[in-house]
Amino acid sequence: MRSGKKSMTVTRLGGKKEKPSLRKRLLRGTFVVAMAVVLLLLILLGIILVPTLLAQLEGKISIKTLQQGQITRSYRVYRPTSVLPHPGLVIMLSGETGGFVQEIGTNFDAQADRLGWIVVYPEALREGWDAYGCCSHQGASDVAFLSSVIDQLEATEHVDPNRVYISGISRGGMMAYRLGCELSTRIAAIAPVEGNMADRNGQVQGVVCHPQPPVSVLAIHGTADPEVPLQGGKSLVHQESIAYASVNDVMVKWREIDHCGSERSVTHSGSPMTTWTCQGGSVVSALVIPGGVHT
Repeated sequence: MRSGKKSMTVTRLGGKKEKPSLRKRLLRGTFVVAMAVVLLLLILLGIILVPTLLAQLEGKISIKTLQQGQITRSYRVYRPTSVLPHPGLVIMLSGETGGFVQEIGTNFDAQADRLGWIVVYPEALREGWDAYGCCSHQGASDVAFLSSVIDQLEATEHVDPNRVYISGISRGGMMAYRLGCELSTRIAAIAPVEGNMADRNGQVQGVVCHPQPPVSVLAIHGTADPEVPLQGGKSLVHQESIAYASVNDVMVKWREIDHCGSERSVTHSGSPMTTWTCQGGSVVSALVIPGGVHT
């Protein structure tokens, strides 16, 4: 070895020394990179999970149940430390995931802290929400279940009955549309994300919807959603027997339902949003996310 310089060597049985092979150096480098990625993922997972887990330990989150015949239904309730005397209520409906995942992914707990409201994350049955075109449950009604959840929160948390809002993603968004039609006396507004409102053939006119009083709607949809395409039709991801209406057709339907008039367009965080002013102070809005997918 030369003075002042060191090199990595291995010793053969014969006493000669040689540098590690390229393959070994690559394997060692790959291992270091893999460990760094694992560590980064653990840190990110901790950042995501810690607020919800801490809220659970602090007693801000509770698991409630309701009985529907022989079926036990459950829902997660997030109650901030400081709650208004008559708080608003947001019900978040998951797609294929459960309420815990929906709670982590939406960050609505932080909004509840800011507003002093209550957030609820109901659990769907195994088949998914009984929205349009799919997933009815023998012996259980999702509409009745969610109506009972509102009953419970109005009784225990003194929720303002004029400030009950429904949001959901994917099939949860489709269920939000159904609740807007069938529980309009109990809901102020719905905000479906990547949802749809149509019969099994993708026809929005095949859906019976006569809310009284009018319900406000904010539909959020990505232009690149392959599961529930913006322009309608069948899923590009799964082989399904059902089809979807275009978001434009769904918005036309709701403008008819709410008897909308004037229109205005704005840009919200770089995405175009069109809003129509409707009967009884209600509004219908469509926020289209350029390049947005099914998330």
